[in-house]
Amino acid sequence: MAKEETLPQPVSTMTAAQLARRRRLTDAVIEMIDQVPPDQLQMRDVAERSGVALGTAYRYFSSKDHLLAAAWADWQRRLTDRVRGEVSRDHGRSGSAAVPPVGACTRVVGFLHREIRAFQRHPNFARLVTHVEVASDPFASEEIAGLADDNRTVMAALMSGVPPEVARPATIAINATLASGLASWTAGRLTFPDLVRQLEDVTRLVLRDYDDTAAG
Repeated sequence: MAKEETLPQPVSTMTAAQLARRRRLTDAVIEMIDQVPPDQLQMRDVAERSGVALGTAYRYFSSKDHLLAAAWADWQRRLTDRVRGEVSRDHGRSGSAAVPPVGACTRVVGFLHREIRAFQRHPNFARLVTHVEVASDPFASEEIAGLADDNRTVMAALMSGVPPEVARPATIAINATLASGLASWTAGRLTFPDLVRQLEDVTRLVLRDYDDTAAG
C-alpha cells in the first residue's frame, strides 16, 4: 500500500499558488499532446515545458497517467463548455417564431458533431482518451469519474424533456459508441466518416421518439 507521504496532495487543500502550478502542468500537456502521442509523453518534459519542478509535479500527480487524466479532464471541460454554449445559442434561436423548436435528439446530435470535430482536428486527444480510460492509477480513475459526472449533467440538460428511464440508457449507449469509435478510429480500423455515422445512427435510434417532430 502506498505511504501517505507519496500520495498526491488533494486539490481541495491546495493554495492558489499550488493550483496555478498544477494548472500549468495540465496546460503543458494540452499544448504538447498534438505533437507527442500520450504513450511517448514524459513527466520530465511536461515539467520542463511548464516551468514546474519535477519533484513538485509528483506532489500534485501520482503518476504520468494521473497527470494525463487531469489534462484530459481540463481539455474536455473547456470543449464541453464551449460546445454547450454554441448548442444553447442554436437552441435559443430555434425558439423564435420563425424557427421551429429543436428536439432532444437534434440537440444531442449537434453537440456530438461539434465534439467529434475537435477530435478530428486533434487526433492525439482521441488517443489520450483511449489511454486514460484503461489507466490503472486510482487517481486517474478519480479524474475520469469526475468527468463522467460532468458528462451526465451535460447530457441530461441536452435531453431535457426525455424521461430519466430513457435518458440514462441513451447516455450510456451514446458514450460507449463514442469511446469505442474513437479507439477504432485512432487504431486505423474505422474511418472518420464511419465514426460520425455510427454515432449518429445510435443517437437517432435511442432518441428516435424525441426528434424535432416530437418536439413540435
